[in-house]
Order: sequence, then structure tokens, then C-alpha cells
Amino acid sequence: MAAGKKDDKKAGAAPEGDALEAKQKKKKLFMMIGLAVLLVVISVGATIGALKFLSPQPKSAEVASEGNSSEHAAAGSEAIYYALKPNFTVNFDVNGRQRFLQTELTFMYRDQKLLKILELHMPELRNSLVLLLSSQVFDELQTLEGKEKLRAAALEEVQDIIYKEQKAALAKMSAKEREKEKSNGEPANVEQVLFTQFVMQ
Repeated sequence: MAAGKKDDKKAGAAPEGDALEAKQKKKKLFMMIGLAVLLVVISVGATIGALKFLSPQPKSAEVASEGNSSEHAAAGSEAIYYALKPNFTVNFDVNGRQRFLQTELTFMYRDQKLLKILELHMPELRNSLVLLLSSQVFDELQTLEGKEKLRAAALEEVQDIIYKEQKAALAKMSAKEREKEKSNGEPANVEQVLFTQFVMQ
């Protein structure tokens, strides 16, 4: 009878040991998954941090650009920012390999009246910017000088389009309206084109 009880105890101990071992295996598995997730989060965080550090920082809104916008800047108006959505994505063929540039552009200007002009002529502006981005040399864009050169070219492109469209609108006005517009000084224009995102792969 005693032997039967001992056998029962051994039989009961075996499933408990298996359950304990299974619990420990699950715990190890969860720890490994947690560690893997932590490593992924750290990796993504480091990548985002590196991209923010390497991308050019927007210049202060207080700094006025040269050219047509100097009078508006002198007036001391607050800077207005207009982000172009969606972002621009262009591809390059580099030694037989497909490479990509994704960038977000933001216009800075000071005259609220310019918003209507920007929205009206956005298709033309986006088209010109896509063509400009696509015409760049991929390797040159990896340097700070290359990015600054592209930013200056984008600003010139945008300012030319806005100036041309304002001139065309002025030509359609009556003589009285034209005089009124001219008395307001130089037409408003974009002061800066800023890269608020610049990712190359």
C-alpha cells in the first residue's frame, strides 16, 4: 500500500516538473522577444536621430533672403511656412543601381496674399521642382554643398514662376488696378525653400 502511494507521488511530481520547465521556457522566450523588440526600437531611434542630425537645419525665420523679398522682410512681418504635400520622391540610376531621394520642401514667405498664388499655381511649381530634383547628380546631393546648391536652385525656380504669374495677372488688370498694385511696392514672393526632410537611399 505504501509503495502505491509513493508511485502516485512520483506520477504527480512529473507533470508539475514539466509545467515548471514549460513556464521557464515561456519566460525565456518572452525575454528574448522583448530584447529583440528593444533592439529594433533602439535601431530605429538611432536611424531617425542620425537623419535629423545629418539633414540641413532650416535657417532662422528672422533671416531675410536676398532679391525680390527684401522689402517685405524689412517690414518685419512674421514668417509664414507652407509645407508641400505629398513629399517628393525621385529615382536615380547610379552605376546600374536604382537609388532614391525623398524630400519634403517647405516655402517660407511673409505676405499672406501669397498663399492664394501658391495654391493656384501649385501644379506648375511641383512640376518644375520634380524636374529639378530629377536632374541632379545623386553623389553630389550627398554633400552639404550639393544640398545647398539644390536649395538655391529650387528657390530661384519657385521665385521665377511666381514672378512670371504675378506679372501675367498684372497685365490683365485695368490701368487703375495696376497703379494700385504698383503702389504697394514689389510683389510678394517666396523668401526661402527649406528641406524639412531629405532622405537618400
